[in-house]
Amino acid sequence: VEQSEVQWRKISPCPEGIAKCAITGGQNSGFDAASVRFTNGMEIHYVPHAGFRSQAKAEPNVLQRMKSQVDNMGQIDFGTKTAFPASGPMTHLVYNLGIHRSTRQSRRMLTHFASDIAMPLMKSKRGPKIFYVTTPTAHFNTTDGQYLPDEMNEEKKQCIDRVTHNPKAELEKQILKAGVNVDVLLDYDDLELGALHVHKGDCVHYCMPGAADVVGARLLESF
Repeated sequence: VEQSEVQWRKISPCPEGIAKCAITGGQNSGFDAASVRFTNGMEIHYVPHAGFRSQAKAEPNVLQRMKSQVDNMGQIDFGTKTAFPASGPMTHLVYNLGIHRSTRQSRRMLTHFASDIAMPLMKSKRGPKIFYVTTPTAHFNTTDGQYLPDEMNEEKKQCIDRVTHNPKAELEKQILKAGVNVDVLLDYDDLELGALHVHKGDCVHYCMPGAADVVGARLLESF
């Protein structure tokens, strides 16, 4: 690694249901943007849709910015909210919508991404190679494993080992097609990995190292 910067949060709240956290801020807590540059020249820049601790530092609408770039230039870049500036053009775009959205919001944003950004970039042959990683499976003790804000009780907050389907990933695979509007569609394939979650009311995030590391390795292999 030649250079790295992670915008760790000075204060990171404990997840719901945990009275005392080992990490409450600083290194290894939540973070905003992150950038790393390797000695071979490769760079990785992570910028979230939302969730910056200070909204003044956040990019208002990542998808709208990328659409504007496609319309005006026929290509996209990392934007201005990376942890440190990119030194060259974007060659690979790895995208995921995120788990904290309703089905209606997800469908609208996925359709926007596919038709207004990914498809034009693929047709132009000027944009980056486009990868979409499906949303990880939630394993709450509910009908489809999803978190139901108005219905959760202690029993439903217990993680179960297996669910029959992942509605968010199914929606993503319905709208996005490899070779059509994305180059690579990488499925988490984690319906039976509920035992690997953090637990204690969190049946969404995985312990590390764990499933996310395997998916990351598969992602790098597909580059």
